[in-house]
Amino acid sequence: MQFSALSREEQERMHEAALCILEEVGLRVELPSLVAKLRDHGFPAPAPDRVLFPRAKIEAALRCAPQTVELGARAEGKRILLDRSRTFVATGGCGSKTLDMDTDAVRPASLADVAASARLADSLEQFDVYWTMVSPQDVAISTRVGRGFLAALQNTVKPIQVIDASQREEAETLARMARALRSAGAMHGPPVSMLNSVVTPLRLDPGGTEAAMVFARESLPVVCCSMPIGGVTAPATPAGTVMLAHAEVLAFATLLQSLYPGCPLIYCSFPVFGDPHTGISNYWDPRSEWMACAALQLGRGTGLPCFISGETLALVGRPDLCAGGGMLEVSTVLCFEQLVIENERTRDTRIAAASQDTSSESLAVDVVRQVGPGGHFLAQRHTLESMKEFPVSRFAGPRGRITGKGGSRETSAHERARSEARRRIDTHRVAPLPAALEATLFAIANARAHAEVA
Repeated sequence: MQFSALSREEQERMHEAALCILEEVGLRVELPSLVAKLRDHGFPAPAPDRVLFPRAKIEAALRCAPQTVELGARAEGKRILLDRSRTFVATGGCGSKTLDMDTDAVRPASLADVAASARLADSLEQFDVYWTMVSPQDVAISTRVGRGFLAALQNTVKPIQVIDASQREEAETLARMARALRSAGAMHGPPVSMLNSVVTPLRLDPGGTEAAMVFARESLPVVCCSMPIGGVTAPATPAGTVMLAHAEVLAFATLLQSLYPGCPLIYCSFPVFGDPHTGISNYWDPRSEWMACAALQLGRGTGLPCFISGETLALVGRPDLCAGGGMLEVSTVLCFEQLVIENERTRDTRIAAASQDTSSESLAVDVVRQVGPGGHFLAQRHTLESMKEFPVSRFAGPRGRITGKGGSRETSAHERARSEARRRIDTHRVAPLPAALEATLFAIANARAHAEVA
């Protein structure tokens, strides 16, 4: 099953509109050295902080960009290739707070939360990529990205994607850690990837852009992202919001590919509407799923691997990578039990989106003949064998019971998910990194803190 949001004519119209915006309006670039570099590469710069992106430059960059991108992992069997053959799912992120499972209170996120969420995600079957779900607030600001990456690396053998590296220095730290991992032979494929976003509308974040350039220089995958909010930072229409995001991703990808030809890039569009009362991101707007699929179609047209948000229709649309769950309060609060619930929901969505067997065995004509009018299928061996494959929902509805001094009562999905999260965090084990390598990575991650003290 596959869903299309746009006709070919609509897709071409939106792409043409994005090209028009980039050629005539361009992006604000508040890095004089980068503006000069882009001007040297043939990009018009009508103002000291403005760069235009000609159609020819965009098309040349897309032709040069790899059409498949690998995300490396500690375990060879966990590395993934984004090549349109299947959809992989990443956890959510990146927040600064955690819903504490012991107190039920929201508190600042810690390095221990990074470790626990990575270990939990490592144990959950439906998540293929670990985003840095929270930024640890209990370590020095200068070391948060590096220490967070190391904590994740110690607790998952799946690919890790960093989404909180917003400064060149942070990216350089990760690049040094990646080189150490490669030298030690501890990774299969690129050790880390990065998601970085344009600031909608039409502005490159100086620190984030420099961080992305470090990764592009090192041939580490960069997710070129746009996160417009319709009615707030983008036009108040689904088509206008998706079109603006498309323009911004095209510009970001063109910039990196022009400066570092052949660098691995991923197209990423996360359009959402603003709440009409508060202006914050409204992920519950029913048009969000259409926008996710429209963004995917525009992304497919670039030839780049595609990373799209949205849960149901996005998976039906079959992106290369899809954002998963585990976050509350507009992706600011880590919730361990929510990650468990989303694991099951992702499984169910994959099942719903998959093609179903229509073979003779599945049609079961002979079984229907045998049962005949007015009968039932409970006693049929065909039923027994088929029911073994029925998906069982553990976290949907009040279907569990616990017994205590006051008798027994039904448990909520939240309680069952919390119990499962605790069990997995306490019992799941990940092979440790070699001690010498771990010490090297820790020293690299802490290097900036030591320099500041000195």
